[in-house]
Formats: sequence, structure tokens, C-alpha cells
Amino acid sequence: MTETKRMRSIGRRINHSFFLRAILLLIMANLLVAGATFGMQLIALEQSALGEGWKWPLERKLYATDNRDWLTRVNTAMYAYTDGAGEEHVVPLAIPLRNLGFAMSTAMANQALFFIIFYLGFRRKTQNLLRPLRSMAATAQELSTLRFDEQKYHQLEDAIDSLSVQSPSARLSMGSSELTGLETAVNNLIGRMHASYQEQTRFVSDASHELRTPIAVIRGYADLLSRWGKDDAQVMDESVKAIQQEADNMQRLVEQLLFLARGDSGRNPFSPAPLDLAELVQEAYEEYLLIDKNHHYRLKADEPLSTTGDVAMIKQALRILTDNAGKYSPPGSIITLSCQKNEKGEACFTVQDNGAGIPAQDLPHIFQRFYRADPARVRGSSGGTGLGLAIAKWIVDRHGGYFDVFSREGMGTRVTVCLPGNPATLPDLPGQQRKNP
Repeated sequence: MTETKRMRSIGRRINHSFFLRAILLLIMANLLVAGATFGMQLIALEQSALGEGWKWPLERKLYATDNRDWLTRVNTAMYAYTDGAGEEHVVPLAIPLRNLGFAMSTAMANQALFFIIFYLGFRRKTQNLLRPLRSMAATAQELSTLRFDEQKYHQLEDAIDSLSVQSPSARLSMGSSELTGLETAVNNLIGRMHASYQEQTRFVSDASHELRTPIAVIRGYADLLSRWGKDDAQVMDESVKAIQQEADNMQRLVEQLLFLARGDSGRNPFSPAPLDLAELVQEAYEEYLLIDKNHHYRLKADEPLSTTGDVAMIKQALRILTDNAGKYSPPGSIITLSCQKNEKGEACFTVQDNGAGIPAQDLPHIFQRFYRADPARVRGSSGGTGLGLAIAKWIVDRHGGYFDVFSREGMGTRVTVCLPGNPATLPDLPGQQRKNP
């Protein structure tokens, strides 16, 4: 049997199966309608005979005066019911049953015509649905009879071996129409690998640069201590404080690098659970009232706002945004923490400041690792490490959320984070340690 005949046979079986099921359902529906109609006729006969004295609990029975065969039973069928006074009423059912049978036969004849049309239409639809499968079967049959040129595949193997992700112009081109699809897939893969390689190289270079500065400072003060610090208490005190500060900066940088590295490899523990976003924002508000006396904090979180996520991660992202608002806002300015539902019904929290704002040309890059809008800012004053927003972006992406950033130079910045709150939609990363509540 050829593939085409086999597909036609499958189509016929599908048609017959659905057609038989439809006929069975129609017969059952007709029987149900006929029984209901017959019962309603009997009730109508009772109400016509008894008038206002009719009530549902009557003694009723169906019987035939002659039981020789089914046709005789139909012709001699009787319906008897007893009223409240004990009087028995007998109604012959031969004519009503004949009328009911004629009505059912007429209905079935009309339905048969409809089902023939339905069968032909469904058969055509099935053939259209199976056309792609027939095409695939025919293509597979043609491929099984083809003989491939082994030399082309040896050339393809050599061309792939010569590709390098370090070269941005690396492309596979064999000049064969038979390998066009494969060439496109390989070139797309090489492009993505090159972009990933470039990003990794830039990340390692930036991390090395960031670590070089605190190491140089620590080394400088250590040399200062070895020369004059042993006998000069002021030099000793200044050097120890500087070394401690740079060690703290380097520890914070290493922890951020480890967080991002674990996140990229899917090894950050992730424990989504129901939470109250308003309560989380209020906790952050109370913390910053204590630790930051240079700014005025306001809270707009009056009602509970339920969502789903990792409490520790979301709080970390909120702290990162609040820290940034404090770094780039003048002393005495107002920083507002709020939470609300957006028009999509998503739970959102917002951090708004009245600081310097972000230049328009820098907005698309603020979530890049080690990116600083003002290169002149140095770590230790207000610039940070350039990893905070990248970590916040990873956390929000992990929750399937997104950022809405509005900023104007000299006016301030408003950063809103929206979370979907549905754990079934949270993305799973490769190797991710996910803990369900």
C-alpha cells in the first residue's frame, strides 16, 4: 500500500467514526424528544379531562389488550389513570402513537438528507486537514529514494570546522541550494554564539577593571603602612579605614558578580510564594527611614496588594531601586515608594525621586552590566559598581515581569516594576533550583 492510499484509508476511518457517532447521538436525541412529546400529550389529555381537579400524583398505567406482536400491541395500547374520586379513565393510544411514529419518520428522513450533506462536507474538511500529512509522507518517500552526494557533506564538515565564534564575519556558505536551510540555521547559531561570546568577554573585562581599582588602593595603603604607618598613628588609622572600605567594596562587587553568574547558570534558588506587595513596600519604607536621614521618604501603599514571587528577590530589587534613588537625589529631596495595580490587573511597585534624572541617550543602556550614565562618577561616592540595575533586571525577568522607566534630566526618575503574579507563567531557567511553597 502506498503512502497516499494509506492516508486515504485513515481519512475514511476518521469520517466513518465521526459519522457513526453523530448518527448515534441523533437517534438518542430523537428518542428523548419523542418520549418527552408523548409524555406531554398524556399530561395534556389528563388536564383536558379533569380540568381544575388535575394534580400530579395520580395512579397511571400503560398496557395493551392484545400482546401477540409489537404491531398489535401498538394498535391495542391503552393509557389508564385514576382521578382523586377513584374513577378510572381509559384512553386508547393507537392514533397518538401512529401520529408520533409518522412525525419521527418524517424527521428522520429530513435528518438523513442533512447527514449526507454533513458527511460529504466533513469528508472534504478531513481531506484538507490531512493534506499536510500527505505532503510530508510524499516528501519522506522521495527523500528515502534520494542519493546524497557524500563529497558535499565532507565539504560541509570542513567548512563548519573552520568557523570561529571569535570572528564576527564567520559565515557558512557552500553555494548549494540543497543546503540553504542548513546554512541559514548554522549562520544564525554562529551569530548568537558570537554575541554571547562578546558579552562574556566584555563582562570579564569590566569585572577585572572593577576589581583592579580596590586591589590597587589596598596595595597602596599596605605599602604606606609598611613605610611610615608603624610609627604614625594618623597614617595607621587612615590606612586601616581605607583598606576596610575598599575590602567592603570588593566584597560587595564579588557578591554581585556571583549572583549574576549563578543566575546565568540557573543556580540561584527561586521560591515563589503568595505575598503582599504593599507590606513589602512598607517594610522597605520603614528601613530607609532609619538608615537614610538625608532624604524625605513618602509611602503610598494603603491597601493590600496580592501577587506571587520570591520575597527575598523582590525585596532585593526594591532596595536596589531605592538605593539608586538616594544616590542620585540631592539631600533633603523627596523619594516616594508606592504600589498599585495597573490597567492589566498586574501588581506593581514604584520608586520615584526628584534627582538628577537620566539622559535620554542613556535610558536604553541602564540595565547593562557595569554601565554608568556618568563615567566621571567613581565608586565610593555615588556611582556604585554598575551591577545593581542589572541584578534588579535579572530578578524581574525571573518573575516574568517588566520595567517602566520615565526620567527627565533635572526633574527626576520614576521606575515601576510590574509582576504578573501567576506562578504557572514564571519562566524556568536551565538547571534552575525552583522551590514550590
